[in-house]
Amino acid sequence: MNDNAESTAKILGGYELLGSDIFNERDLEKRINQGLPFGSVNRLKITIDPENIDKDFIHRIIPKSSLQRRKKSAILSVEESQRIERLARVFSFAVEVWDGDEDKARIFMQKPHPMLDDRSPLGACLTELGARQAESILGRLYYGICA
Repeated sequence: MNDNAESTAKILGGYELLGSDIFNERDLEKRINQGLPFGSVNRLKITIDPENIDKDFIHRIIPKSSLQRRKKSAILSVEESQRIERLARVFSFAVEVWDGDEDKARIFMQKPHPMLDDRSPLGACLTELGARQAESILGRLYYGICA
């Protein structure tokens, strides 16, 4: 089961955007607590929704009222950084469940799921509890348990 901070960090832009190597969850947590670079949200968007199906993707993470300030400062708040880390972590796990097939992982992230009260994992992951539920579903799929 995926707890690989390196793959999550790669989705968020890797060394190029984060400015440091991420080897473990503690490294990733430190970087999140500094506020991730604004470019990480764009990188996540391109990774999870390359066809721009979800027009409100960025606004789910950064409120419209804050978007221009974040662009100008180039740094996300800790709360916004935590949101995108959750999405990247769950997407990374979904890619692992589907043996590296990002398209299948994207379908999982965008499709409503009955175990999430018909929310998509993408929507559920905006909260920590929702992300845990999505990870639970992925864990069940990973281990071959009905999900």
